[in-house]
Amino acid sequence: MQINISNLSEGAHTYELSEDSRILELDNQFQGIAVAQVTLEKSINQIVATVHASCKGVFVCDRCGREYDDLVTARFTSVYAWEEGEENNDDDFYILQPDDNIIDISDSVAEYLTLAIPLKLLCNKSDCEIPNYSTEEDDMIDPRWEKLQKLLKTRE
Repeated sequence: MQINISNLSEGAHTYELSEDSRILELDNQFQGIAVAQVTLEKSINQIVATVHASCKGVFVCDRCGREYDDLVTARFTSVYAWEEGEENNDDDFYILQPDDNIIDISDSVAEYLTLAIPLKLLCNKSDCEIPNYSTEEDDMIDPRWEKLQKLLKTRE
């Protein structure tokens, strides 16, 4: 996902970029095409890129264990500047050289989409329940606890 910034006039510019999730080296959970709507705002000494990215993912529900599809979306802003001076440790701030004419947002899109995967994956289907795998063995009372069970009953 690259944008040519040579001869870019000052002001706002909008792009729609797409790339296969495998080329972006996204996790195997992602499938298909990742799409990014990018707005570049160029001023005299910097370019601010606002990105809205999305890609379909196939996940396993943490509650019922079924596979489901979901659209993962991420928004982020990156700043590209032609400033001389100290290196900045900010992950979303990049120093451009005067002869740079391409901005590559592939790594940022992959990183932000990966971070946008929910920690708790739920399919949100109406019949999504925690499976009950109890057996007769689970329902039987251990004979060692039987006397304690009788004590509880006598108190009631």
